[in-house]
Amino acid sequence: MALDTAIVCRHVADGAPILLAARGEPEGPALAEWRFGCAGADAASDLRLVPLVEVVRRDPSAVEIVLHPRGTALERSAPGARWHTGAGPVLFPHRPSRRWPRFDPIYPPRRGEPLDAADLRLLAEVSQAGYHVVSGASNAAAPAFAFSVGLFRTFDHPEVAIFGLSADVLEAAIRRVGERVRGGERLEAGDVAHGILDAREVTFRRIAPHHYPARLGHAVWYHGGARFPALQAIWSDGGLLPWDRWFSRALRDAQPVLWDPEPA
Repeated sequence: MALDTAIVCRHVADGAPILLAARGEPEGPALAEWRFGCAGADAASDLRLVPLVEVVRRDPSAVEIVLHPRGTALERSAPGARWHTGAGPVLFPHRPSRRWPRFDPIYPPRRGEPLDAADLRLLAEVSQAGYHVVSGASNAAAPAFAFSVGLFRTFDHPEVAIFGLSADVLEAAIRRVGERVRGGERLEAGDVAHGILDAREVTFRRIAPHHYPARLGHAVWYHGGARFPALQAIWSDGGLLPWDRWFSRALRDAQPVLWDPEPA
């Protein structure tokens, strides 16, 4: 995959320090979008393909390029020196949420925490698209699911989760949510939305944080704990919602109740 493969100069492959890092459009036979070099005059004459995770494992500071979108080039004067932006957008320090100031996320990379290929893929997609989608098929213990990671950091918007249909349908629904949020739309608890699922309206409820570890594990990892708001997207069937009297029991069981009931 493009997000998993890096091109390095032969000096870096042989152990030289990384002084240049860039993220571009996927290119070449391996569709690599990451490049790392040593700034040597002949660095571009002999290139190697290696897994991105190996580059970051050897030099954890190289993860800095993963936090930037495509079109970025970083450079530094020596190992351990601060990275400077040679091309692409300059990222500003993260600011606390204006709408949920009580949350205090601790985003990766976190000192001493190893990152695997899936972690890097998540970070790369958030930096490029503003969000990442985690999805999974149903099994004997739980229904299929999909949820966002990154909407809170990028757009100051709750993460969104949805359950109970096929995994590909749910993933597409969360991507529609992400694109609508990117376009400026804000979804709130109690809202009713159309166009997220074909032929089904969707409404939203706040997910109680005690459900986060079991249901939103990657989002908990990304935020450094239950330090983010989240909404459950609840879909209708035949115009009925799960709390309506004639809603199918089988379909009701496919959508776990992750919100706290309204006080009587």
